[in-house]
Amino acid sequence: MKDLKNKKGFTLIELLVVISIISLLSSIVFTTLNGAKAKALDARRKSDLSQIKIALELYHDNCNTYIVAQNCTGTTYGSNGWGWFNYAGYAGSAGSVGQGLVDNNLTKTEMIDPSGQIAGPLAYMIGATQDYYTVWTTITNPSTADTNTLSNCYFPGSSGYGNYSGPGTQNYCVSNK
Repeated sequence: MKDLKNKKGFTLIELLVVISIISLLSSIVFTTLNGAKAKALDARRKSDLSQIKIALELYHDNCNTYIVAQNCTGTTYGSNGWGWFNYAGYAGSAGSVGQGLVDNNLTKTEMIDPSGQIAGPLAYMIGATQDYYTVWTTITNPSTADTNTLSNCYFPGSSGYGNYSGPGTQNYCVSNK
């Protein structure tokens, strides 16, 4: 008869219990990390819009308009003050508004949504005239204070830029209203 006290290895039940515990712990860790990642992306978006706001105010101080152009009065960036902040493909444009802020030495680099989108539901949007501007973004987990920024942002006839109906509806903005 075999001596059970000298057995080596684990039973199938013991292995399954250990695997279950590891799976449970890893799912908790991944859930926590995903929440932290979403918060970090939201913080980056808010920071980017804050920096864009400062750059637009500096641009206005230099050029008396919020429509970013080459040397204040040359070819405009974006779509004459409207559109996707980082989209460079508008007809007759000098490039993206984000690049215009770089070219005018107001930011060191072009600020692009952390998702990498330059057009679409997660891309930054801008509406600008000589006197007003609004820049929109999508916050992943918006607070009431985040969505309340929409009532403080200004843009008449915004062509739906502040109300984009895609899966990542813009729910946070900065403005000089």
